[in-house]
This record gives sequence, C-alpha cells and structure tokens, in this order.
Amino acid sequence: MRLPASPFRFIVAALFAALAGCATPQYQTTVRLIPPADAQGRACVQTCDAKKATCQNDCQTRYQACAKALEPQVEARYLDALKKYELELKQYAAALRHYEMQMQFDWMNRYPFYPYWWDPWPGPYFPPPYREPVMPTREGVRAQLEKSECKADCGCLPAYDTCFVGCGGQRVTETMCIKNCPPAK
Repeated sequence: MRLPASPFRFIVAALFAALAGCATPQYQTTVRLIPPADAQGRACVQTCDAKKATCQNDCQTRYQACAKALEPQVEARYLDALKKYELELKQYAAALRHYEMQMQFDWMNRYPFYPYWWDPWPGPYFPPPYREPVMPTREGVRAQLEKSECKADCGCLPAYDTCFVGCGGQRVTETMCIKNCPPAK
C-alpha cells in the first residue's frame, strides 16, 4: 500500500522551518600581525616578506606547469565523462517514462477501487524522485583534475608566520560572532 506523499512533505517542511528558527551562531576568525618596534626587527620582517613572495611565486609557477601538463588527460577524462553522461541520460529517460506511466495509470491503484469509474481529472502531480543528470563541461573536468593532481598551497604562510614571530613580531588571533550571536552578558 502506497502512502500519500503530501503529509510526509508537510512534516519535512515543518521540521525544516523549526530547525531554521534555532540557528547556531556563526563565528569568524581573523589574524592580525603586529610588526616589531625596533629597526632590526623591521629589517628581519622585510627578509621574511621577500622569502614569502619568492615561495608564492615558485608555488604559482609549479601549479601552472602542473595544470599545463594535465591538458592531454583533460580531453580523455572529458570524453569519458560525456560517455557516462550519455548512459545516465538514457537511464534517466527510461526511468522518467516509467514514472510518468505510473502516474498516468495510478487511478487504478486508488482506494476504493471502482472498476467502472474513470476520473478524467488526474491526481496531484509530484516531480520524479530523482534528478536529471548534469552535462559535464571541459572546464569542470579540468578543475576537478587540477584539484586532485596539482598542489595549490605550498605552505608559504605558516613559514612566514614563524619567521615573523621569530623577528619579534606578534601574531594575534581574534574570533568574533558575525551572525545569530548570543546576547551579551
């Protein structure tokens, strides 16, 4: 026996509304760097800045070289993704035809069943319980491949923070509430 979906959807919507009403606070963490006061410390910080810039430039160069080396793989994976999409689209079309046929002949399964009665007005329409497959793009395949194969973060900032503090600077971390904040005491 099939249960009607409308009470279930109402319950889900009510639950979602109740949970949205009791949102949790959202916090943001910021980092401030306070430079050293003496001239020797400031000169040391300039050395740290130069090292950080060199590290970031080297990292960017390596990332671009890695992304360029992936170009032949992008085409092959894009063609594979298109074949997979074609198969998923055929499966979706078959499932959608089956679902529409079920919806069309659902009046035979309604209770009470009147074998000699036909209702020209269809029942409520509910969208299919599955999503249409999304067509892949070359850029999406490239981004996914770069994310898995190429390293974008080379660890320049933690090394800079260590150097900055070693020169006599201070690293101050502050966390503050930005949304749904509890009342101040």
